[in-house]
Formats: sequence, structure tokens, C-alpha cells
Amino acid sequence: MEKIPSDVPIPDCMPVMVLGEATHFPRSLMPLYIFEPRYREMLQYALEGDRMFGVAAAVPGIDQESSINPVRPVFTAGLIRACIRHDNGTSHLMLQGLQRVEIVGWDQVYPFRIATIIPVKNVSIDEEGEQQLAYELIALCQKSIEEGAAGATKSGPMRKILEMLSDPAEIADMVGHNFVEDSGRRQELLEIVNVKDRLDFLIQHIKQGAKGL
Repeated sequence: MEKIPSDVPIPDCMPVMVLGEATHFPRSLMPLYIFEPRYREMLQYALEGDRMFGVAAAVPGIDQESSINPVRPVFTAGLIRACIRHDNGTSHLMLQGLQRVEIVGWDQVYPFRIATIIPVKNVSIDEEGEQQLAYELIALCQKSIEEGAAGATKSGPMRKILEMLSDPAEIADMVGHNFVEDSGRRQELLEIVNVKDRLDFLIQHIKQGAKGL
């Protein structure tokens, strides 16, 4: 797992790609295939600038084209770490999650969306309690991997990754990315700013999965 640069500034405005049930977590990698003309333009814009854009989940049941706010307001700012452009104009790329951000307005809607954003900071008020919950969560994840539980085998090196992490917020995001499959639950988790609550959410999720719920 490549270390995310710690000195990457998050801009005040950022292009946004709208995907139906997509949730991207900080520190995770998201592979994308860019083929729509508007997103080809968006990619070119990003590559010529700070190489950043975000993938935001669409609000269910609304028209994405006509709605003023078609996406959930919290998403993850992403950095293009690799991009392969093809002769037919399409591209494959890898987007690395940097930080939760929140949409507070739109600078542009056409041909692609550019949002005005503010950073969403983690709330940490009980570091000792968070660390204990993080240890419990890692133990549950390791057990799920050993038992081959649903959602626990998506990432082959997941066991080693968990052993390398020490920060509870990073652990929560990595577990959320790899162990939570339901799109609604993933977005719910992304929007939890309190680290302890995020860890509690994941512990209960994995325990329910172990019970077959």
C-alpha cells in the first residue's frame, strides 16, 4: 500500500464525477474507466491542473441531469496516481483517496460539475477508547479473513495492511473500504466524522455479518 503524501493541499474547488452507488474512502484506491465525453473533459482538466477530482454518490431516485444537487454532499477528494489514455479517447486510471470533503456549492455544472468544497475533519475525543476499538476491529477482521466471510476476501494483502496501520481513523477507513459492500452503508460510514462512532459502526457491521445477518 503506497503511502499517501501528507503535504497534498486540498483545493477550494474540485471536479466531481457522479456515480450511482459509488463511495470512495480516504487512503483507498479506486480504479476507474473514463469513457463519457464530459468525463473525458473532466479528466483533461484535472490532469492539466492539480490531478484531483472526486467521485460522489448520486442521490437515489432523482434525475441527475436536472437536479441542482444530485449527489450526497460528502465525498472523498481523490488524487490521480496513474492514468493510461487509449487511442479511442478513453482512459483507465487509479484514483487515491485523500480526505473527506463536503460540497457547499457548485462553481460549474456543464459540461462537468465543479464543486466548492470544505474539508471534513475527523473528530477524535477519546484516543484511548479509539485505540481499544481499533484493536477489537482488527481482531474481528482477521477472524473474518480466516473464516472467508463475505466481504473479507476482496483484498489479498488485507491482513498485512491491517498489521501495518496504527491510526484508528486510517484503520476504520481501510476496513470500511474492504469489508462494507452495501452502497448505502458505505456512504453512511463515510459521513460519520467521529472516529469512535465510525469504529463502533464497523464492529457492529462485522459482528452482524458473522451472524449471517
